[in-house]
Amino acid sequence: MAHQGDALRSWVKAKTDQATREVLHQRLTGARVMAVTSGKGGVGKSSLVLNLALALAAREQRVVILDADLGLANINIMLGYEPVYTLWDVVEQRVALRDTLQAGPNGLRIIPGGSGITELARLDSVDIAHIIEGFQELEGECDWLLIDTSAGISDSVLAFVLAADEAIVVTNPEPTALADAYGLIKAVWEQDGRVALKLVMNRIQSRDQGVRLGNRLTDLAQKALGQPVEMLGQVADDPVVARSVLRQIPFYTAYPNSDATFDVGDLADKLLHRVPPPRRGGWGAFVKRLVENWPREIDRDPI
Repeated sequence: MAHQGDALRSWVKAKTDQATREVLHQRLTGARVMAVTSGKGGVGKSSLVLNLALALAAREQRVVILDADLGLANINIMLGYEPVYTLWDVVEQRVALRDTLQAGPNGLRIIPGGSGITELARLDSVDIAHIIEGFQELEGECDWLLIDTSAGISDSVLAFVLAADEAIVVTNPEPTALADAYGLIKAVWEQDGRVALKLVMNRIQSRDQGVRLGNRLTDLAQKALGQPVEMLGQVADDPVVARSVLRQIPFYTAYPNSDATFDVGDLADKLLHRVPPPRRGGWGAFVKRLVENWPREIDRDPI
């Protein structure tokens, strides 16, 4: 019996040590921080952020969206709610960061950004530490932080992209959208950004079109800039997307059997099945890099 007791204690200790290592590993690596951006507006970026977040949540991932579109914050509109608090209230120390979290469908949570993001550049070190601490408090409660940036190549957009672990560049088959996507990739390259870039072709008419145009853009980035860009995938030009926007219900939940839903699910699977996933220190490290990269003169993205 004594021998069995020793064996049981050894087993419990081994399991406890393993759990402790996993917790420490989570604290060191942090949540995956991904910016989703685009060279121009109107390519379906915010819709992709919301529905990709739901696809990840359906795969048992804990997801938070930071709505960082300084010109047109759309996530709350797409879900049909008005935020009670935004990041501005955290900057003003009226509430804790946790209090800004808005509940979304399927366990999704949203941090409304608003003007509070622009005010980060004006904070002193004590206030910045307060914001970083707020993000770090949520670290263990979240697997993904998805950042919906503004469109374009403004300094604030680049600050978000450069602060993230990785970034998805969303474009569509329109020549202007492709040109602006390349311009965004070039702007990141000129900043010597270490962020891993991925491309999603949205609103494609056929698989062949998506592959052909996507590969053309990634090949150009590699040859002309030496900037590696991974072709992550594509999303069909599906009429249910426009319907879901009008209904203020994400197409991933409203139309589960649609082409767009299957395509977004494929994107989520690709993101989850990478070894190892890129990480650069979690939420707190993201906010620290964001403050360091933020322009001194706050730019305003065109509405």
